[in-house]
Amino acid sequence: MTYFKKEVLNKYYSDPDKYKVTDFNIQCSFFSLKIDNNIQDYIPVFLPELGMLPHKEQLHWKHYNIPPKDGISKTYYRTMIEGNWSEHPETPDSYFKYKYKQFNNNWKKKFGWDFYKPLAKESEHYLDSLHTPTTNSIKSFCEQVLAVVILTVDSINESRIGERLTLEPNIKGISKLDLFLKSKDAEMPDMIEFLRHLQNLRSGLIAHRFSTSNKSVRKSIEYFGLTEENRAEVANDIFIKSVFTLNSLEKHFLLT
Repeated sequence: MTYFKKEVLNKYYSDPDKYKVTDFNIQCSFFSLKIDNNIQDYIPVFLPELGMLPHKEQLHWKHYNIPPKDGISKTYYRTMIEGNWSEHPETPDSYFKYKYKQFNNNWKKKFGWDFYKPLAKESEHYLDSLHTPTTNSIKSFCEQVLAVVILTVDSINESRIGERLTLEPNIKGISKLDLFLKSKDAEMPDMIEFLRHLQNLRSGLIAHRFSTSNKSVRKSIEYFGLTEENRAEVANDIFIKSVFTLNSLEKHFLLT
């Protein structure tokens, strides 16, 4: 087993039209590489797999090689070694993607309509390339925040959740979701607060920089405890809280 810095995947995440990164492999038209993408801090790969890569790709991976670590993830072992499909991924970013798809499927199966509207084909990359940033780069952080907001706020099926609500003019988005939940005896103030702060963070993103001139943006930066030194950690926490959001909805509406 050979080990690599997580940054080795940035090349592939940044070009979702060409590469597809999953929990277990990287695929493109020219190669397919089995990897263990279920560990937070590094990527294990079986050495023979690397030998199948084109020379240029081998050089890319060699640049990120690190000393041996503590083996492979339970998910990878159960699935790729034992041949037993694991229930779900282990890292917060991969688990959120798994849970997001599962929640959407279960909701539609029970109610007959999409809670989150399907992404347009040209927007599918927001989900496919979603990942915890490997550095505290402002660019990487902004890209991931934007993706989560598009998936969990912008994609809310407002026309369906508002069908039987009496709404004042200009009520939309998170406010409409809040009213919908209350109409179903599902008040979730902590979840709504999280979504509002997440949306405010997105509002402060301008060309991969933060504009803190808006009071709401400053409050949201404070809410997440965001600094220049912890952007990757905050992004990871956003994935975790986004999973809690899906779990809360799933539990109240008895989707499992």
